[in-house]
Amino acid sequence: MIGRSARLRSSLWAYDGSMAAGTLISVEEYLNTSYRPDCDYIDGEVLERNVGELKHGRLEIVIGAWLLSREARWRIKSVVEVRLRVSARRFRIPDVIILSADAPVEQVVVTPPLVCIEILSASDTLNQIWDRTQDYLAIGVPVCWIIDPVSRRGWIATPAGLVEAKDGVMRAGEIEMPLSEVLE
Repeated sequence: MIGRSARLRSSLWAYDGSMAAGTLISVEEYLNTSYRPDCDYIDGEVLERNVGELKHGRLEIVIGAWLLSREARWRIKSVVEVRLRVSARRFRIPDVIILSADAPVEQVVVTPPLVCIEILSASDTLNQIWDRTQDYLAIGVPVCWIIDPVSRRGWIATPAGLVEAKDGVMRAGEIEMPLSEVLE
């Protein structure tokens, strides 16, 4: 007997591993299905995220560890690759999010994080990253960080716009993360 996850997976993915064109699923199916790696869900479509590169994965864990060691000082909680509801039919998986220490415990995060962090992969496009940050800002995330591990640069997106962190420090209120401390 084929389980629901196996049926769903076979209906979504073509033999070459790409998404079958035009296949839509419900929010409930998305939320009750495990993907490896996890996928975004945008208006009924399950969309792959660009992950799996060594520099991307390594930077994600280094940033997570760096933030973890400072959680008490800044009264924050940091998590990696957690589903974030950005609307009733849109879910994103930021690389790292920073939550207030007193944010409710939500298996799928609904409360806007303090910061969403995206780490660029070689195959990311400006439009993809811009769409992601706009989704975060639209739900009330005040700051998004975009970090490129290859060029060793970072940008800060807020509702006011996008600026490069020319001094190499990613900022969000009292939270300040020097790129030199997380980039190897």
